Amino acid sequence: MSAGVLPWNEKARLEALRSYEVLDTAPEPSFDDITQLAAQLCDAPVALITLVDETRVWFKSRVGVDLREVPRETSFCTHTVQHSSLFVLPDVLEDPRFVDLQEVHTDPTPRFYMGAPLVTPEGYTLGTVCVLDRAPRAPLPRHARALEALARQVVSQLELRKMNRAQTRLIDELRATNERFEVIQRATNDIIWDWDLVGNRVSWSERVQDVLGYPASSQDSGWWYSLVHPEDRERVADSFRQAVRNGATHWSEEYRVRRANGTYARVLDRGTILRTAQGIPVRILGAVMNMSEREEMRARLAQADRMASVGTLAAGVAHEINNPLAYVIANLDYVRQEVEQAAGAPLRSEEVPQALKEAREGAERMRLIVRDLKMFSRPDDERLEPVDLHRAIDSAVTMAWNQIRHRAQLVKSYQPLPAVYANEARLGQVFLNLLVNAAQAIPEGAADRNEILVSTRVDAKGRILIEVRDTGAGIPEEIRARILEPFFTTKPQGMGTGLGLSICHGIITNLGGELQFETEVGKGTTFRVVLPPPQDTEKAVAADKPVEAAARRGRIVVVDDEQLVLNAIKRALRTEHDVTVFNRAQAALEWMEQGEPWDVLLCDLMMPEMTGMEFHAELSRRWPERLKDVVFVTGGAFTEGAREFLGQPSISRLEKPFEPPALREVVAERLKSR
Repeated sequence: MSAGVLPWNEKARLEALRSYEVLDTAPEPSFDDITQLAAQLCDAPVALITLVDETRVWFKSRVGVDLREVPRETSFCTHTVQHSSLFVLPDVLEDPRFVDLQEVHTDPTPRFYMGAPLVTPEGYTLGTVCVLDRAPRAPLPRHARALEALARQVVSQLELRKMNRAQTRLIDELRATNERFEVIQRATNDIIWDWDLVGNRVSWSERVQDVLGYPASSQDSGWWYSLVHPEDRERVADSFRQAVRNGATHWSEEYRVRRANGTYARVLDRGTILRTAQGIPVRILGAVMNMSEREEMRARLAQADRMASVGTLAAGVAHEINNPLAYVIANLDYVRQEVEQAAGAPLRSEEVPQALKEAREGAERMRLIVRDLKMFSRPDDERLEPVDLHRAIDSAVTMAWNQIRHRAQLVKSYQPLPAVYANEARLGQVFLNLLVNAAQAIPEGAADRNEILVSTRVDAKGRILIEVRDTGAGIPEEIRARILEPFFTTKPQGMGTGLGLSICHGIITNLGGELQFETEVGKGTTFRVVLPPPQDTEKAVAADKPVEAAARRGRIVVVDDEQLVLNAIKRALRTEHDVTVFNRAQAALEWMEQGEPWDVLLCDLMMPEMTGMEFHAELSRRWPERLKDVVFVTGGAFTEGAREFLGQPSISRLEKPFEPPALREVVAERLKSR
């Protein structure tokens, strides 16, 4: 028998056949039922479901034979596939195409064949449903119709089988994806959320418990909005509505959200909006990142770097303090001896006033150094205030002076600058880092041949420019791209944190500015701080007011555990006011309980028996109307509670060490407000 011409779409037909993944599979009841029906409906002893591949005809189901397959070129079904229509052989022996077919002459001899093609929805013929008989016979129309109907059922079963396999594969993929998603959720610190917009339900990952203290569950969207800080809520809601309304695919917003314990966390919320083909939003998948931990870590790193910078400069700072301290002590000792020798007689030494003047100047130098140290080391990094940039730069110069003086001449070129509303400690940290880096770029012992220039100006756009230029070694080209990276340093191990420039960059960027640099190997480097023009002139400009004398004589109460501080305050105020002092807060309370009148209370913050905070709480309980008349005179807040207390807007304070004119001004202002 000749196998005939192959179908014109043979390659595509074979690909379609393989797509069903059915060849050489185990028997299946759904197909076996069809062959049974074919045999019964057509009154035939043999019925087959066949699939024709490149070389064979394989039987998916069979009734009446034991064979599993036959060669393609010897099969009747090959002709059915070629013609893609019902193929009937009433008597095989009378058809010249099959007289040489070996199977025709075997016992029992197949004499009758009828096959209906298995045609896919795409038009490919995969095989047949066929019946055979050992006796020749004329086909009946009902048999032909039944066989064609069963062929359609086989194709339906194949399609269903294909769909089931695809669905199973999809389910497996989804299960694997879900497992990976759960692993990612456990691995990330973000809170993952899934918002079904149709049902208005939001599902939250388990991280919501760890980050915010709420159990992971499915809630309506109103629950989350109720947790958003009242000051942020409308902004967040409006931002989200705009994204959905305008057809956006992504949305993000930074805001504060309430934890279960009542505190607020700063978060970055990002979502991807899924839409239908018509653009209708149906689902949003998102992640909430807890920014509080990152901000706290950044603050700790900044504080650590600032303290490391001060620690690096400690020897120079000690030198700067020891010099004035030496002549303060010497001059005061000289004055003491002169006074003792006078023994009640008028002082005749003309050196005494000069010695006192010099001692006062030395004490002032130490006061300024201590002020600068406090500025660089204080942890209240979030406090914003009008900052005099030249004063901040000069403070940094004081801190870095011992590093600079042995390496270069310092030149200042200042032009008038507006004050900026910022954090003085953070800006001082920037200038200190830039000055120290400039100094360390120059070898020691060549101060007369090198220069560090600090210049300030306002450019044509109103931006504030501060430049630190050195004549040092310059930055090699291969590391320029990395110098602002955290922890990158060219210094030997233990000589630097690698955080300085990175933190400086972050501080300036948060102020809306830029940190730029220009460098040339062998000629030096210029770092440039660019700050935007001050937007709020009321905040940015700090006007100097003249000190006015007190409008009337006041009754001043002073509470401090240091008796020498009490003595100094009393001497500074007693010519203008009546001053009562206490070295114990409890004693001051007992005195007030007796109804003694007073106008202004000056109180230390850190005291051993009763702190200034505890004293303030007692005043608030007994005489809340008098809290406005209290001023804290403090040398610093050394605990978290003390820093939070002094940070309250209602708390007035004067920093130690203070100058007598500043003290008298504070008292005069309080008396005028009564």
